[in-house]
Amino acid sequence: MDETYSIGQCSKLTGVPVRTLHYYEELGLLNPLRQANGHRVYQIEDMVELQKILSLKALGFSLTQIGELLKLPKFDQSLVETLRLQQQALEVKLVKIKQSLELISRMMAIVQSEDQLEHPLLFSLIRNMNQEDMQREWVANHLSEYTAQTLFDRSAEAIKKMDAKTVRFSRDVKRLSHGPSNSQEAETVIGAYVNWAMTYIDQKAIDNFRNLDEEQLTQLDQLVEMPLNEKETAWLDKALEHYFSKYMLTEQGELTASAPIITRES
Repeated sequence: MDETYSIGQCSKLTGVPVRTLHYYEELGLLNPLRQANGHRVYQIEDMVELQKILSLKALGFSLTQIGELLKLPKFDQSLVETLRLQQQALEVKLVKIKQSLELISRMMAIVQSEDQLEHPLLFSLIRNMNQEDMQREWVANHLSEYTAQTLFDRSAEAIKKMDAKTVRFSRDVKRLSHGPSNSQEAETVIGAYVNWAMTYIDQKAIDNFRNLDEEQLTQLDQLVEMPLNEKETAWLDKALEHYFSKYMLTEQGELTASAPIITRES
């Protein structure tokens, strides 16, 4: 008589929880014998079938896919193609996992550097981060590849510095929006922002930006979100308008000599 095992013994030998063994049976992946008292009995064949399930699961196949594979009388070249498709699917998942890990690292750095982070600001940052691939494509197509590279193709440390600067600028705007848009402090904050932004933009991008139509500007607004309410956005628009009217940009896109000197961070 072949050696048999109770469900408890099978669970202990394989490391598969009893609840999981029940679930596999419900799905029809395992079919242990039943004793007269209703207790399940697992034979060597069941143990082998369970190892097949575990092996295919380790390759990333869903339980539905595993059920179909187990129905095959033998594995041939069709399995190779199935494995190739599975490989491609897992590679896509790996890219997404790496992106998620990078986003988590960036958010951890922001939260750790701030005493507290308001919900609107936090979720605005996350939405922007999730759209960075589309943002990069838009910048490359409508402004310049150089600008796309300087903005998006950076080291992890440089990205975290940019995140921190974005948080500080957003908070400065929120704080200053309760006062006049042409104050000395407003000019200093806007000037620092403009000078910093200019370090990432080449002349081609400046020229192309001037020629953007309404549809393209709308696309940009939809891709880039500032964590500001209507009042704060209106204040920022006025502050920028004041700054550029007082410290006009030259035709080459550079600040005139009368513009305040702002120390640029590396």
